[in-house]
Amino acid sequence: MTADVAPPVTAPPLRIGLIGAGWRAQYFLRIARALPDRFAITRVLVRSEESANTVRAGWGAPAALSATTNFDDFVRGAGFDYVIVCVPASASPDLIRRLAALDIPVLAETPPAYALDDLVSLWADVGSAPVQVVEQYRFQPHHAARIAVTRCGLIGHVTSTHVSSAHGYHGVSLIRACLGVGFAPVEISAFGYPDRVVATRGRGGWAPGEEIVASPTTLAVMRFEHTTGVFEFSPEQYFSPLRGRQVTIRGTRGEIRGDRVDWLVEAGDAVTGPTSTGHAVTGELRRDVTGIDGDLDGSHLRGVWLGERMLFDNRFAPARLSDDEIAVAETMHLMGEYMLTGEGFSSLADASHDRYLAILIERAVTSGAPVFSERQGWEGGGG
Repeated sequence: MTADVAPPVTAPPLRIGLIGAGWRAQYFLRIARALPDRFAITRVLVRSEESANTVRAGWGAPAALSATTNFDDFVRGAGFDYVIVCVPASASPDLIRRLAALDIPVLAETPPAYALDDLVSLWADVGSAPVQVVEQYRFQPHHAARIAVTRCGLIGHVTSTHVSSAHGYHGVSLIRACLGVGFAPVEISAFGYPDRVVATRGRGGWAPGEEIVASPTTLAVMRFEHTTGVFEFSPEQYFSPLRGRQVTIRGTRGEIRGDRVDWLVEAGDAVTGPTSTGHAVTGELRRDVTGIDGDLDGSHLRGVWLGERMLFDNRFAPARLSDDEIAVAETMHLMGEYMLTGEGFSSLADASHDRYLAILIERAVTSGAPVFSERQGWEGGGG
């Protein structure tokens, strides 16, 4: 006689409200459609009836999704696990405040506010509320793998990083994550210059013709007490095949350059043997993907490896998502974990600080002189 086996317990999908229906908001809708067992966007709040009709027509089936232009109708009886606020930064703070006043957890798009005064007042109003922010770049597979290398100690104590991968607060977030500097004070020097290049691609696809544009580029040096971050970015880098994204992270025992990792192996360890004097080892971050040649598992990312180390494990496989969609989906998942454990992943404090330091970079470019960070009210509020 065999014992009865209980069926596996599966958690229901997170019930999510979405405010906004623009280009960025459609990320969340695509992810929910690709992962219906994890995420259920049940209501969308938009500004116009035309947008509501577009949402209903494009995203209403097969999920039971409704769209409205009225905030009270949006929140009434919805039973959201949390609400995603994906609107321009000028409108985001008031919506975050309204949801916080109703004790509804918020996952806000970046930046939570644009001007420093607005960041300060928003923190004063909702700093203790359950608010996290969609700062997804640290969760993109290759960035996540690089950060994992720094945190496992393979390249020793991290001394500097050069990030040329994303604009403003996104680039700052990557620098802070690579260096592990938290809210440490910083001196910033910066300047701007035009990068003349053929405009190739944008959000809407390939550009017609071969127009040469002067893409405004910012180069900033961020000097922390024991580490240095270099920020460099031009808007053309986001989509252009002519301007790549680059990350270098240097440590006392090694270096990461893009997907190449060099590190020092100590004498007498299992790799070099007991009589060795030690030597440097080179490895590559390797994408483990399916659907190539005779692989019939479909096309998706399994993870990112360095030798025998899995540094990034794609929890959303086998869904067919881009790297950026994987990263955004990770923030949606972690928001659900946050509601259970209280363990933050991208706090309002961190997102506010990223935008604050980006503002200082802009000031340094304009003034031509170094600027220094000042202590802000959100420091220490990184939960």
